[in-house]
Amino acid sequence: MNCISYQESRNYFLDRAVEISRINYEPSDMDILYAEGITSSNGVASMEFSFPYSSQDGYMESDYQSDPLLRYQLIRVHENSLGRNCKWLEMFEDVDLVLFCVSLTDYDEFYEDASGICTNKMLASKKLFERIVSHPSLGQKNFVLLFTNFHPHNAYSNNHPALAQRAFYYMAVKFKRLFNSLTGRKLFVSPVTGLEADSVDTALKYGREVLKWDEDKLNFSMNEDSIESIEASTT
Repeated sequence: MNCISYQESRNYFLDRAVEISRINYEPSDMDILYAEGITSSNGVASMEFSFPYSSQDGYMESDYQSDPLLRYQLIRVHENSLGRNCKWLEMFEDVDLVLFCVSLTDYDEFYEDASGICTNKMLASKKLFERIVSHPSLGQKNFVLLFTNFHPHNAYSNNHPALAQRAFYYMAVKFKRLFNSLTGRKLFVSPVTGLEADSVDTALKYGREVLKWDEDKLNFSMNEDSIESIEASTT
């Protein structure tokens, strides 16, 4: 799902119309990000990254601190590349974590589907989410739902932060209940601002911690089995 709305992209490029129209213009990284929001790739893209150690990780235990030699692969899948029945998800049965992105501004935005029916974007995201979490290849995978920031525009401008927080909480509870009803498991949720590097970094680190928690649970379970085996053999 796109994290940048059409309106945000339009305003961004209109404000920079003079600069963009120059002959020697070269797009910046931010220009590319906003353009991606308008003409999003319908395919699959991937990149490798690592978390460089920073002083902010100092409060963590050594096992949780960033290891620059540890590489992660982020695979971005556009919804249009999944097909109607999400058959392509069979290719990703080896993934460790699924990040599902939803824009909070979709709550009152609509689009025409392939049948020409006007559909609410948030409800479309919900249906896609249901298909993905119910897919056999991802049945036991951890999911992190990322909600992009919500910036309401109305007369109560002083209440924007509080309103945005309430909108995030409301939708987070809705999706968490839906996920639990479909899988019986816990959905992890985090807000993120797609065009702010620190926010994206925080969201990815949160995903890393989810993976770490899963590893710790597995190790604890294996240790319990070992202890039970030792006690049984001793008896």
